[in-house]
Amino acid sequence: MAERFFNSDYKEHAVLSDGSHVTLRLIRPEDKHLLTEGFSKLSPEARYLRFFTGKGRLTEGELHYFTEVDQEHHFALGALARSEDGKHFGVGVARFVCLKDDPTVAEPAFTILDDWQGLGLGRLLFQRLMAAARERGVERFRIEVLRENHSMLDLIDRTCSEAVCTPSGPVMQIEFRIPDVPPQAGPEDKSHHSPFYRFFRRATDQSELFQRASRTLTQLRASFLMGEGMIDEED
Repeated sequence: MAERFFNSDYKEHAVLSDGSHVTLRLIRPEDKHLLTEGFSKLSPEARYLRFFTGKGRLTEGELHYFTEVDQEHHFALGALARSEDGKHFGVGVARFVCLKDDPTVAEPAFTILDDWQGLGLGRLLFQRLMAAARERGVERFRIEVLRENHSMLDLIDRTCSEAVCTPSGPVMQIEFRIPDVPPQAGPEDKSHHSPFYRFFRRATDQSELFQRASRTLTQLRASFLMGEGMIDEED
């Protein structure tokens, strides 16, 4: 077997769009404190988009699962930055977990600190995650995304040209073939969105519009009923 690019010695330095420096490397068992600190910095919205529920903390079992990985069927990559006092802290994590019944299909997941979003880190981690997946024989990614997670939809759109989506309430399951990505490829940035993204963004916008309209009608109905009650009392 040829030596893999994404191994325990892998380390990559990158500069983000705002000039910030980050270092990419594989997640290690001793990174539990970094994940705990990073999670504490996530906004409630970011936690909800990642875990689909409100989450106060990571349990010991979750920390074990997230850090003690085989880097084969469960691959995890982290991005570190350095504070002014010289200490490293985590700013992003990307991972995939292969399906037990079909190891050629894996479920990816991403977490980026709020202050580090929109700088190209997500696209960079996604590129490296796909390259590592192809290196390990993974052919397709299958991911569940909340409809309101526009940044994730945008990331998928900028990465793959074809995808199959199965909507299910507020969650969409998206599956696509992983493109051939060189291990050191730069993050691709399109100036326009494909029909895939436009369709789901439109669906999301319509869903949000419907929800706003429903809330407005409910409020109007409540006001109307209250008004009728006041008239009855006056009569």
